[in-house]
Amino acid sequence: MPVTKFFRVATSGRTVDGREITVDQIDQVARTYDPNRYGARIWLEHMRSFLPDNPGRAYGDVLAVKADTDKAGNRVLLAQMDATEDLIKMAASRQKVYWSVEIDPNFAKSGEAYLVGLAITDSPASLGTEMLKFAIQSDKAPDKTRVQLYGAVVEDDFRLDTIAADDDSRPGLLSRVRDMLAGPPKAETVHTSEAADGILVIADEVSRLSERIGACAPAVKVDALTTELAETRRALDDLVTKLSSTDANPPRPVATGSIALTDC
Repeated sequence: MPVTKFFRVATSGRTVDGREITVDQIDQVARTYDPNRYGARIWLEHMRSFLPDNPGRAYGDVLAVKADTDKAGNRVLLAQMDATEDLIKMAASRQKVYWSVEIDPNFAKSGEAYLVGLAITDSPASLGTEMLKFAIQSDKAPDKTRVQLYGAVVEDDFRLDTIAADDDSRPGLLSRVRDMLAGPPKAETVHTSEAADGILVIADEVSRLSERIGACAPAVKVDALTTELAETRRALDDLVTKLSSTDANPPRPVATGSIALTDC
Protein backbone atom coordinates (compact mmCIF):
# COMPACT_ATOMS: atom_id res chain seq x y z
CA MET A 1 0.00 0.00 0.00
CA PRO A 2 1.14 3.60 -0.58
CA VAL A 3 3.36 5.10 2.13
CA THR A 4 3.08 8.85 2.70
CA LYS A 5 5.68 11.37 3.73
CA PHE A 6 5.53 12.78 7.24
CA PHE A 7 2.92 15.50 7.54
CA ARG A 8 1.16 17.39 10.30
CA VAL A 9 -1.79 15.80 12.11
CA ALA A 10 -1.97 17.93 15.29
CA THR A 11 -0.72 21.19 16.79
CA SER A 12 -0.22 22.01 20.46
CA GLY A 13 -2.69 24.37 22.10
CA ARG A 14 -6.43 24.73 22.41
CA THR A 15 -8.60 22.62 20.12
CA VAL A 16 -11.81 23.72 18.39
CA ASP A 17 -13.96 21.88 20.95
CA GLY A 18 -12.24 23.48 23.96
CA ARG A 19 -9.76 20.79 24.88
CA GLU A 20 -6.00 21.25 24.87
CA ILE A 21 -3.14 19.30 23.34
CA THR A 22 -0.06 20.06 25.38
CA VAL A 23 3.52 20.26 24.22
CA ASP A 24 4.40 17.45 26.62
CA GLN A 25 1.72 15.21 25.12
CA ILE A 26 3.02 15.73 21.60
CA ASP A 27 6.58 15.03 22.71
CA GLN A 28 5.47 11.94 24.63
CA VAL A 29 3.51 10.59 21.66
CA ALA A 30 6.53 11.12 19.40
CA ARG A 31 8.78 9.33 21.86
CA THR A 32 6.52 6.43 22.85
CA TYR A 33 4.76 5.48 19.62
CA ASP A 34 5.74 2.05 18.36
CA PRO A 35 3.46 0.17 15.93
CA ASN A 36 4.89 -3.11 17.21
CA ARG A 37 3.74 -2.21 20.71
CA TYR A 38 0.31 -0.86 19.75
CA GLY A 39 -0.44 0.17 16.20
CA ALA A 40 -2.70 3.13 15.55
CA ARG A 41 -5.09 2.59 12.65
CA ILE A 42 -6.88 5.15 10.48
CA TRP A 43 -10.64 5.38 10.99
CA LEU A 44 -13.54 7.22 9.37
CA GLU A 45 -14.81 9.87 11.80
CA HIS A 46 -13.47 7.80 14.74
CA MET A 47 -15.96 5.01 13.95
CA ARG A 48 -14.98 1.35 14.27
CA SER A 49 -16.73 -1.66 12.82
CA PHE A 50 -16.11 -5.39 13.15
CA LEU A 51 -17.25 -5.84 9.51
CA PRO A 52 -14.41 -5.48 6.97
CA ASP A 53 -16.74 -4.27 4.18
CA ASN A 54 -18.39 -1.61 6.34
CA PRO A 55 -17.62 2.14 5.97
CA GLY A 56 -16.34 1.91 9.55
CA ARG A 57 -13.43 -0.31 8.50
CA ALA A 58 -9.82 0.82 8.82
CA TYR A 59 -8.29 2.92 6.04
CA GLY A 60 -4.63 2.38 6.81
CA ASP A 61 -2.04 2.42 9.57
CA VAL A 62 0.27 4.90 11.26
CA LEU A 63 3.83 3.75 10.63
CA ALA A 64 5.74 6.38 12.60
CA VAL A 65 5.33 9.77 14.29
CA LYS A 66 7.69 12.58 15.24
CA ALA A 67 7.49 16.03 16.83
CA ASP A 68 8.64 19.31 15.35
CA THR A 69 8.22 23.06 15.85
CA ASP A 70 6.51 25.15 13.17
CA LYS A 71 7.38 28.70 12.12
CA ALA A 72 4.94 30.12 14.66
CA GLY A 73 6.71 28.30 17.50
CA ASN A 74 3.95 25.73 18.03
CA ARG A 75 4.82 22.11 18.73
CA VAL A 76 3.38 19.89 15.99
CA LEU A 77 2.92 16.16 15.60
CA LEU A 78 3.91 14.65 12.26
CA ALA A 79 2.83 11.20 11.13
CA GLN A 80 3.68 8.82 8.32
CA MET A 81 0.85 6.63 7.02
CA ASP A 82 0.41 3.40 5.15
CA ALA A 83 -2.77 4.31 3.26
CA THR A 84 -5.27 1.96 1.63
CA GLU A 85 -6.57 2.45 -1.90
CA ASP A 86 -9.95 3.44 -0.44
CA LEU A 87 -8.32 6.29 1.47
CA ILE A 88 -6.54 7.52 -1.66
CA LYS A 89 -9.78 7.48 -3.66
CA MET A 90 -11.59 9.32 -0.88
CA ALA A 91 -8.91 12.00 -0.77
CA ALA A 92 -9.00 12.35 -4.57
CA SER A 93 -12.73 13.13 -4.34
CA ARG A 94 -11.96 15.68 -1.60
CA GLN A 95 -13.90 13.84 1.10
CA LYS A 96 -12.69 13.46 4.71
CA VAL A 97 -9.47 15.33 3.98
CA TYR A 98 -8.42 16.36 7.52
CA TRP A 99 -6.90 14.44 10.39
CA SER A 100 -8.10 14.06 13.97
CA VAL A 101 -5.76 12.39 16.47
CA GLU A 102 -6.80 9.92 19.15
CA ILE A 103 -4.42 10.36 22.09
CA ASP A 104 -4.63 8.40 25.33
CA PRO A 105 -3.03 10.71 27.97
CA ASN A 106 -2.30 7.78 30.29
CA PHE A 107 -1.75 4.83 28.01
CA ALA A 108 -1.76 1.48 29.82
CA LYS A 109 -1.32 3.42 33.08
CA SER A 110 2.17 4.40 31.97
CA GLY A 111 1.69 8.04 32.87
CA GLU A 112 2.54 9.08 29.31
CA ALA A 113 0.50 9.97 26.25
CA TYR A 114 0.25 7.56 23.33
CA LEU A 115 -1.32 7.71 19.87
CA VAL A 116 -4.01 5.02 19.78
CA GLY A 117 -5.73 6.02 16.55
CA LEU A 118 -6.12 8.56 13.80
CA ALA A 119 -9.34 9.58 12.09
CA ILE A 120 -10.13 11.14 8.73
CA THR A 121 -12.75 13.85 9.02
CA ASP A 122 -14.09 17.04 7.49
CA SER A 123 -14.17 18.79 10.88
CA PRO A 124 -10.86 18.38 12.73
CA ALA A 125 -10.71 19.38 16.38
CA SER A 126 -7.03 20.32 16.31
CA LEU A 127 -5.91 23.57 14.73
CA GLY A 128 -3.27 23.46 12.03
CA THR A 129 -4.20 20.07 10.60
CA GLU A 130 -2.96 19.61 7.05
CA MET A 131 -5.30 18.62 4.24
CA LEU A 132 -4.81 15.10 2.97
CA LYS A 133 -3.81 15.04 -0.69
CA PHE A 134 -1.94 12.30 -2.46
CA ALA A 135 0.24 12.74 -5.52
CA ILE A 136 0.77 9.24 -6.90
CA GLN A 137 3.59 10.10 -9.30
CA SER A 138 6.10 11.50 -6.86
CA ASP A 139 8.56 12.53 -9.56
CA LYS A 140 5.96 14.54 -11.47
CA ALA A 141 3.88 15.86 -8.60
CA PRO A 142 3.51 19.61 -8.15
CA ASP A 143 6.23 21.10 -5.96
CA LYS A 144 3.62 22.73 -3.75
CA THR A 145 0.12 21.63 -2.80
CA ARG A 146 -2.18 23.96 -0.90
CA VAL A 147 -2.93 23.02 2.70
CA GLN A 148 -5.76 24.49 4.73
CA LEU A 149 -4.99 26.01 8.13
CA TYR A 150 -7.77 27.43 10.28
CA GLY A 151 -7.54 31.20 9.98
CA ALA A 152 -4.65 31.09 7.48
CA VAL A 153 -3.35 29.21 4.50
CA VAL A 154 0.01 27.47 4.41
CA GLU A 155 1.60 25.43 1.67
CA ASP A 156 3.23 22.05 1.73
CA ASP A 157 3.61 19.11 -0.63
CA PHE A 158 2.14 15.65 -0.21
CA ARG A 159 3.91 12.80 -1.93
CA LEU A 160 4.01 9.04 -1.65
CA ASP A 161 7.65 8.38 -0.88
CA THR A 162 7.85 4.77 -2.02
CA ILE A 163 5.12 4.40 -4.63
CA ALA A 164 5.51 5.48 -8.24
CA ALA A 165 3.36 4.53 -11.22
CA ASP A 166 6.40 3.78 -13.40
CA ASP A 167 9.93 2.63 -12.67
CA ASP A 168 12.32 4.67 -14.80
CA SER A 169 14.82 1.80 -14.73
CA ARG A 170 12.42 -0.44 -16.67
CA PRO A 171 12.12 -0.16 -20.47
CA GLY A 172 9.04 1.68 -21.64
CA LEU A 173 6.06 -0.15 -23.09
CA LEU A 174 6.76 1.06 -26.62
CA SER A 175 10.40 -0.08 -26.55
CA ARG A 176 9.39 -3.48 -25.11
CA VAL A 177 6.86 -3.99 -27.90
CA ARG A 178 9.43 -2.98 -30.52
CA ASP A 179 11.91 -5.49 -29.07
CA MET A 180 9.24 -8.20 -29.13
CA LEU A 181 8.40 -7.54 -32.78
CA ALA A 182 12.10 -7.41 -33.67
CA GLY A 183 12.66 -10.96 -32.42
CA PRO A 184 13.82 -13.94 -34.52
CA PRO A 185 13.21 -13.27 -38.23
CA LYS A 186 10.11 -14.86 -39.70
CA ALA A 187 8.62 -15.06 -43.14
CA GLU A 188 6.65 -11.82 -43.29
CA THR A 189 3.30 -11.51 -45.02
CA VAL A 190 1.16 -8.46 -45.66
CA HIS A 191 -1.10 -9.58 -42.80
CA THR A 192 1.66 -9.88 -40.21
CA SER A 193 3.28 -6.64 -41.32
CA GLU A 194 0.02 -4.71 -40.93
CA ALA A 195 -0.64 -6.36 -37.56
CA ALA A 196 2.82 -5.41 -36.33
CA ASP A 197 2.30 -1.82 -37.45
CA GLY A 198 -1.03 -1.80 -35.61
CA ILE A 199 0.59 -3.03 -32.41
CA LEU A 200 3.20 -0.26 -32.58
CA VAL A 201 0.51 2.37 -33.09
CA ILE A 202 -1.45 1.13 -30.06
CA ALA A 203 1.70 0.81 -27.94
CA ASP A 204 2.64 4.38 -28.80
CA GLU A 205 -0.85 5.54 -27.77
CA VAL A 206 -0.61 3.65 -24.46
CA SER A 207 2.76 5.26 -23.74
CA ARG A 208 1.40 8.74 -24.45
CA LEU A 209 -1.61 8.11 -22.20
CA SER A 210 0.70 6.96 -19.39
CA GLU A 211 2.67 10.19 -19.70
CA ARG A 212 -0.54 12.26 -19.62
CA ILE A 213 -1.70 10.50 -16.46
CA GLY A 214 1.70 10.96 -14.83
CA ALA A 215 1.62 14.70 -15.57
CA CYS A 216 -1.77 15.17 -13.91
CA ALA A 217 -2.55 15.58 -10.21
CA PRO A 218 -4.87 12.78 -8.98
CA ALA A 219 -7.85 15.09 -8.72
CA VAL A 220 -7.63 16.30 -12.35
CA LYS A 221 -9.51 13.91 -14.65
CA VAL A 222 -7.32 10.95 -13.71
CA ASP A 223 -10.29 8.58 -13.64
CA ALA A 224 -11.15 9.37 -17.26
CA LEU A 225 -7.55 8.99 -18.41
CA THR A 226 -7.17 5.74 -16.47
CA THR A 227 -10.27 4.30 -18.15
CA GLU A 228 -8.99 5.35 -21.58
CA LEU A 229 -5.61 3.80 -20.84
CA ALA A 230 -7.20 0.52 -19.68
CA GLU A 231 -9.29 0.29 -22.88
CA THR A 232 -6.24 0.92 -25.04
CA ARG A 233 -4.22 -1.69 -23.16
CA ARG A 234 -7.03 -4.24 -23.69
CA ALA A 235 -7.02 -3.49 -27.42
CA LEU A 236 -3.25 -4.00 -27.51
CA ASP A 237 -3.52 -7.31 -25.63
CA ASP A 238 -6.21 -8.55 -28.03
CA LEU A 239 -4.09 -7.63 -31.05
CA VAL A 240 -0.98 -9.27 -29.62
CA THR A 241 -2.97 -12.45 -28.87
CA LYS A 242 -4.41 -12.50 -32.38
CA LEU A 243 -0.98 -11.98 -33.94
CA SER A 244 0.59 -14.67 -31.76
CA SER A 245 -1.95 -17.27 -32.95
CA THR A 246 -1.38 -16.44 -36.64
CA ASP A 247 1.08 -18.61 -38.56
CA ALA A 248 3.82 -16.34 -39.85
CA ASN A 249 4.69 -18.88 -42.59
CA PRO A 250 1.80 -19.15 -45.07
CA PRO A 251 0.92 -22.72 -46.20
CA ARG A 252 1.64 -23.98 -49.70
CA PRO A 253 -1.13 -23.45 -52.26
CA VAL A 254 -3.52 -26.39 -52.57
CA ALA A 255 -2.59 -28.66 -55.48
CA THR A 256 -5.18 -28.69 -58.29
CA GLY A 257 -4.28 -32.16 -59.54
CA SER A 258 -3.58 -30.99 -63.09
CA ILE A 259 -0.28 -31.43 -64.86
CA ALA A 260 1.70 -28.24 -64.89
CA LEU A 261 3.36 -27.43 -68.21
CA THR A 262 6.55 -25.46 -68.48
CA ASP A 263 6.40 -22.46 -70.78
CA CYS A 264 9.61 -22.69 -72.77
